[in-house]
Amino acid sequence: MTMTSPTTGLRPTRMPRQKGWYIPWIFVGLFLVVAAVNGVMIHFAVSTWTGLETENHFLKGIQYNRDLEGARAQAERGWQVQADFTSTEPRKGLISLTLRDKAGALLEGAKVTAKLIRPTSVGHDVTLELPYLGEGRYAAPVTVALEGQWDLRVEITHPTGDYQNQKRVWVQ
Repeated sequence: MTMTSPTTGLRPTRMPRQKGWYIPWIFVGLFLVVAAVNGVMIHFAVSTWTGLETENHFLKGIQYNRDLEGARAQAERGWQVQADFTSTEPRKGLISLTLRDKAGALLEGAKVTAKLIRPTSVGHDVTLELPYLGEGRYAAPVTVALEGQWDLRVEITHPTGDYQNQKRVWVQ
């Protein structure tokens, strides 16, 4: 069935599209692509953030020169500190340290603190006081919540000076 105009008897014809009619739709499509990519990036930024941040970062920055001076003094003392972590069972291990002074003599009477810090998430860190076992050796067993990489931070306080160091360990 064909519709015709009652006055002329002719069928209405469609006007041809103008050149470039699609250009506004290209802009709309590009804006939609940008909005979709931004939405994906926002989703991954929010869903993968572990909440890990440096507390008191401004104060730590101010104390930087004092920390450098402490590192120089620690290097001058020349202590020989051997810190080890040995996995004994899944998520369990033994932290042990052997302390010697610059001349190789055993260091006794130190207060040794070991911290296992999970570098990728908050709330799993473990802090231990390591008891003196004799012959310059300090050790204690430890149990952690997760397997994987941990930072072992050792802090030693002794009447002749202080010491601190950090190393990455693997907990099975």
